[in-house]
This record gives sequence, C-alpha cells and structure tokens, in this order.
Amino acid sequence: MSTGSILKGLRDAAMMTQSTLAEKVHVTRQAVSRWENDETIPGPDMLVTLSGVFGVSVDALLGSPEIRFCECCGMPLEPSIMGRTRDKETDPRYCKWCLEDGSFAYTEEEQMLDFLVSHMPQEGMNEAECRAFYHAHLMTLPYWKEKAEKSSAV
Repeated sequence: MSTGSILKGLRDAAMMTQSTLAEKVHVTRQAVSRWENDETIPGPDMLVTLSGVFGVSVDALLGSPEIRFCECCGMPLEPSIMGRTRDKETDPRYCKWCLEDGSFAYTEEEQMLDFLVSHMPQEGMNEAECRAFYHAHLMTLPYWKEKAEKSSAV
C-alpha cells in the first residue's frame, strides 16, 4: 500500500477533508492532494507531524511491515499503545506503560526486573533464574544499554 493511499485512508477514517488536514499540518490543500495521489511524499518532519495527527508510527505511514518493540520493556508496539512525549506527541520507541507524558515509569533496572519477575514469571525458573533471564533481555534494549553505558562511564 502506498503512503498516499495510507494517508487518504487515515484522513477518511478521521472524517477530515483535505482542507482540514492541510490546516492542521500547515500546508496547502493541494499538498495533501499531491501526497494522496502519490505525486509527492511528505518530508521527514512532515511524516512525524502526520504520525502525531493520526496516532500512527511513521513506519505505518510509509507502509512498512516492520514490527517495532518498546526500547524499555521489549513489548511489541502498535500505534495504539505507543508512549507520549511531554507535548503529547507519539514516541514510537516506547510503549505507553514505560513512557507517559515524557516521563519513564522505570528508571532503575531493579524496578523493571521486579515488575517482569512478578508479572511474567518464566515457567521452570526460580526467581533468581528469572531475574537473570530478564536482565539479559533488558541489556539488549537501547534504553537499558544506554543507562548501563552511562553508569559505567561515571
């Protein structure tokens, strides 16, 4: 599916006219028409703006089948569960349970491990084995990798 048809479908689903969308994103109605007719593709900044307007990821606007995962907990991400920045914009890197209004729910690895071990125990593992399993998993995620790098640099 093309970016133009995706945009048209999202606009129609939101019951917006081309003019209404154009006003929301500060472009002309003709620009919206050119996007929807696949004559042009919105630039990177505009794709981010449109993703916020429609509550979908930029990947979704581009028709990418890529599956995203929360960079904090590893949960598969869909647009409906993506976190929000302080400005209420969608952040496609995190789920809404890890990032809400620009604040992270889990700032220490032990907090995240406590949650994972208590809510998602691994069958056949005792608590220590489960913690080690999730610790290894967390260290593959960008959020926790960066935190580990910062603490080892101090």
